[in-house]
Amino acid sequence: MKNLIIALLCFPLVAFSQEAPEANLFEVVNLYPKQGQNQALEEAIKAHNEKYHPEGDHHASLSYNINGPNGGSYSWIMGPTSWTAMDSRPAKEGHDADWAKVEEMTRWVESPNYWSYSSKLSHDNGVEASPSKRLIWVYDLKRGQARRWAELVGKIKKVYEEKRPTESMWVYWNEFATGSEGNDAAFVFAFDSWSWMDRDSNFGKEYEEVFGENTWDYFLKEYRATIDSRVDFIRERVE
Repeated sequence: MKNLIIALLCFPLVAFSQEAPEANLFEVVNLYPKQGQNQALEEAIKAHNEKYHPEGDHHASLSYNINGPNGGSYSWIMGPTSWTAMDSRPAKEGHDADWAKVEEMTRWVESPNYWSYSSKLSHDNGVEASPSKRLIWVYDLKRGQARRWAELVGKIKKVYEEKRPTESMWVYWNEFATGSEGNDAAFVFAFDSWSWMDRDSNFGKEYEEVFGENTWDYFLKEYRATIDSRVDFIRERVE
């Protein structure tokens, strides 16, 4: 599928997002619980994951979207996996019937989204047990600006490597074009304590320490020229 998309060149952003065969794939499904069913839904999904998605290519987790456009929903996330592994994902032996019981507790289940982790653009501090909270920035990139955006993100990664070696900054590409919805690429920042949100970031100062005096304002101008909009929200793991 990747080679076909690239060959056709019908979706330039998608083609660009397939930057490496080792990119990790994540399937994300948002579920909106019926009123009063939050706890029951959490318990049902946890039981489902323990039985059908405990480890390996089909490992799944559950997180709660605290705010933003999907605020109040849960995100069921399977991965890291691959398209090849999708051929052997659980379906029989009661899996689909069990998932149907999960969906009975929801008022709406969104169509899955597929995101690939960019090892090229991300900075990972190598700590296996990652924090439970996520600050997520989802970008709508301007047409034809994906490559330039990625080049600029590479500079952000360099600042993390030199100034924030113990922090993680993960970058993901949407595997499919979404038209007017945006959702082309995303930053994910992990943190444990809410006090992290009160910190004085000083990223601009650190950027200039790496790239030179008076470079931060120029970077922001270039970066803003590559995007149409950004949506922020916080997600917290519940299992």
